[in-house]
Amino acid sequence: MNLTDVRHLFDYTEWANGLALAAAAELTEENLRRDFNISHSSILGTLVHMAGAEWIWLERWHGNSPPKKEAWALWTNEACPDLKTLNERWRDVVDRRLRFISELDESRLMSELAFKLLSGDPNSMRLVDQLQHVANHATLHRGQVVGMIRQLGLAPPSTDLLFYLRREIPA
Repeated sequence: MNLTDVRHLFDYTEWANGLALAAAAELTEENLRRDFNISHSSILGTLVHMAGAEWIWLERWHGNSPPKKEAWALWTNEACPDLKTLNERWRDVVDRRLRFISELDESRLMSELAFKLLSGDPNSMRLVDQLQHVANHATLHRGQVVGMIRQLGLAPPSTDLLFYLRREIPA
């Protein structure tokens, strides 16, 4: 994976996240917060988790590794009580990540980047692998959001990579 691929992957990620957020904005408060008994309970909880995880990795890429309690305190349903707040905070993460990626070169992309796990334990991975993980993590949780929307009896957005790649092809 090279820088062009990384930029393309995050363009797709933002496109698909945008579809998930737009679909969430159409829901009632009750449906947005309904507990589906999955890992992050609700659609709002899952979206907050997604944004929080992206923030944690971005912090790591800037040399900061917030410990678990501090990191997740910023990304709870109480800290992001509604979609407006979540969108504003997530937009900041996305803008900062876009700047970070725009300043990368191929050498840095392929280099090891040390960070601390949420537990505080040291770790290291190639930056490219960390970036791929963040995009993959978003895909996993968007799938959960789509599934929850479907369980509400509504038509969810099509967030698969194929739809992103084909978005400009007429039906």
